[in-house]
Amino acid sequence: MPPSLIGRLRSAQHYTQLQEDGYHNMSELVRAAVEERVSYLEKTYNNGKPFPAVDRLRTGPSPAGAVRGARVRARKRRDADETVQPRLRTRQAGAGEEQGEQEDA
Repeated sequence: MPPSLIGRLRSAQHYTQLQEDGYHNMSELVRAAVEERVSYLEKTYNNGKPFPAVDRLRTGPSPAGAVRGARVRARKRRDADETVQPRLRTRQAGAGEEQGEQEDA
């Protein structure tokens, strides 16, 4: 869950907890939100009945999550290359100067 959504969730619970329809803690709010969404999915995709139980869920990122992860890794590699390349050029230039000094001697 993105940190920004967690922050919104915490703030919503905190600022509405004393309202008539507020939630006294995060667990109550999360349970209500999950129950509402699961009921919607059951109504929409299973004639309003609970889905059959499953023994095991798929693990790993969603397809969209895998794409996001690949982009993040590519960006990190690119950033690392950008920080390494100037140092390599500096070292190579220094090595060339040293080699020239050795040839002069």
